[in-house]
Amino acid sequence: MTLLVIKSFLLATAISFAGSVQLGPVNFGTIHTALNKNKRSAILFGLGGSIPELLYSGIALFGATLVLNFEGIQVYLRYITSAILFVFALVLIFRKSVDANKVYDIKDSNYVWAGMLFGLFNPQLLPFWLLILSYLGSNEILVTQAFADKAAFSLGTMAGAFLLQWLVAEVTTRKREFIFLKLNKHYNKVLGSIILIVAIFQLFVNT
Repeated sequence: MTLLVIKSFLLATAISFAGSVQLGPVNFGTIHTALNKNKRSAILFGLGGSIPELLYSGIALFGATLVLNFEGIQVYLRYITSAILFVFALVLIFRKSVDANKVYDIKDSNYVWAGMLFGLFNPQLLPFWLLILSYLGSNEILVTQAFADKAAFSLGTMAGAFLLQWLVAEVTTRKREFIFLKLNKHYNKVLGSIILIVAIFQLFVNT
């Protein structure tokens, strides 16, 4: 049983890490926080953004049948995500760039909550984990009904997502001065423009 718990955790961690490499709200938020604040704040934001993995993977594990009855919710969540990215992009584009060495005095908990909010409105998480669990089960890679195994798997999804966000925060912080120099302090507009393109793309895909 212990080996299966460890396997469930490590498997979920690896899948979640790979699945989190995408242009989504949390990744953009972590990058933006690392550029405008500091590494600690970016890691806290990434931590908050990883927590919803527990929720969505848990729903996929324990309530897959119930979720299928509310399939239409996913459509609305996709539009909400596009709207969040769109507003985030406009704020960045029209926001004045700050000094590279300036650090804001904001409570750590605020970054965690902000990350959670961004992560909650990620419509890809639930169908992603439903698909992954269906694949793992049908191929007998992970077949279990034990609560401990399911709990370990859910914790692994959060761990993998956080590991990716920590890496993003680390790399962005180390290249912070380089990014500021290369973009000539127009990084907000550049990042905002990229996010705007992603938001518009998602909007057309959802239509």
